[in-house]
Amino acid sequence: MTGPGGRPDEPRLWLVDPLTGQPLEPEAEGPPPPPVVRDTVRPRRRFHLLPTLGVLGLVLVLVVGTTATYQARTAVPRPSAEDLALPDPIMPTRVGPVISGWHPVLSDAHPLVFDVPPDWTIEKPDVAVGYETPAGDLVTLHGVARYRRDFCPGPELSARAMAGFTTIDEGEVSGIAQAAEETTVRWAEAVYGPIGSGRVPKTEIGAAGPVPVFEGGAIATAVTTTVVPTADGPCAAHSVAITAIALPLRALPGSGRYHVLLVLADQEIPGAIARDIVLKMGESIRRE
Repeated sequence: MTGPGGRPDEPRLWLVDPLTGQPLEPEAEGPPPPPVVRDTVRPRRRFHLLPTLGVLGLVLVLVVGTTATYQARTAVPRPSAEDLALPDPIMPTRVGPVISGWHPVLSDAHPLVFDVPPDWTIEKPDVAVGYETPAGDLVTLHGVARYRRDFCPGPELSARAMAGFTTIDEGEVSGIAQAAEETTVRWAEAVYGPIGSGRVPKTEIGAAGPVPVFEGGAIATAVTTTVVPTADGPCAAHSVAITAIALPLRALPGSGRYHVLLVLADQEIPGAIARDIVLKMGESIRRE
């Protein structure tokens, strides 16, 4: 038997009522569904620090809600039940400055606050700064403040110093001192090593030392690594001091990470940020 146009009839598909056994007419066919449109993600690229400072040159700014691709890659893990517990009574909560004349810096990604001198520029709490390490890992700072922001006329968003919170997994290091040291080394390679050259910046790691935080309720550990950047530029410093102040694990119990205040500051320049200022910033750390 043939259908219109002389073509053999194809079997017709019937739907049957399971209760009566009577055939049901299929629903009228509508227009074909629209094609599926898939989001395209650009291939991952390596971010490069502009050659003015190592701190100079913002390679990546993450703002919550506007850069979903990188926001997903740098999202903070879901907090555990311990993280959601009330703060330890010996670790006071305070958002206002604890250092007279200084200003508090807050982060949407960390429940912590620290103070900076009044001549620093404070970014919004939902801004993060990220660099890619030679191993392809993304390291980020949250709760960012800058000293002498835009001091160099060429590179975008230059600064003579930058501070903010970062983290390092507990399982990657043997203790708090190594957490601070390893953080400085990773950031030295990510920020001050040139791309594709195979060279690493010259570094000199200092000794670890104690820093009282949470208004004396806990002791953090600070390590300063001096870096000689490999890249040159019109506003580059001869050396940079990277200080990591790692908080004890009980500061945020159950998170599985050391929280670290990181300060990158150009040295051998007029008005360089001194180490005692950096440690004073660390001593101001408290819960938000």
